[in-house]
Amino acid sequence: MEEDKVLHGILLKKAKEAQYTNYEIEQLNLQSESLFIRYYLEREAAKIVENTNIEEKVLKKIYEENKELYKFAEKVKLDTIFVRDLAKAEEILKDVNVENFNELKEKNDEKGQGAKGMTDEFLSITEIHPVIAEEILKENEKNIIIKKAIPVQEGFHIIYLKDKEEARQAAYDEARETILSDVKRNIFSQVYNQLIEDIANETVKPKEPVNIVKKKENKNIGVGTKE
Repeated sequence: MEEDKVLHGILLKKAKEAQYTNYEIEQLNLQSESLFIRYYLEREAAKIVENTNIEEKVLKKIYEENKELYKFAEKVKLDTIFVRDLAKAEEILKDVNVENFNELKEKNDEKGQGAKGMTDEFLSITEIHPVIAEEILKENEKNIIIKKAIPVQEGFHIIYLKDKEEARQAAYDEARETILSDVKRNIFSQVYNQLIEDIANETVKPKEPVNIVKKKENKNIGVGTKE
């Protein structure tokens, strides 16, 4: 955003105008150099990873050997009435049912207006507040009101569990992109460390000593170095 750029410029100007000790300047330079080095290594490693051919059979083998890791979590479609007072929540629970839920929600819900429209989309159980998810996982039915005021920060939820989809195994085609991302992440880590090792070997490798060889035939001195 434009305001962020303006603020960034102002803060940068203030930072540059400040007075620093030699030690502070040294630390700033070291941090800047470290950031520069990391950026370079990440850029070069990313290039290598992008140009690495990962065969389809490798991805399929990983899938077959680790199927249990590639699953879709249970999904639910729900709506809630949120109130701040437990006594009020318990009064609503006495009367609420599937048929009058919307009516009671309209009269009693204390959520912000922006939160009221999120009622007709399936959500992964992992996206829901853990306390609410725990109660939902106990239910074997759908299209029901959970007859319990569920405590969350600042209040209580009354849950209308509209629909649910059971957890299921992901097919290979559904899991492929996740597997590929995992493989690339592992390759990136290996390539990154290998780059550092290769550069270190190039720069710190000791040079071969100069060999002076006398030739008996003509007594010339030959100087040879090994690159």
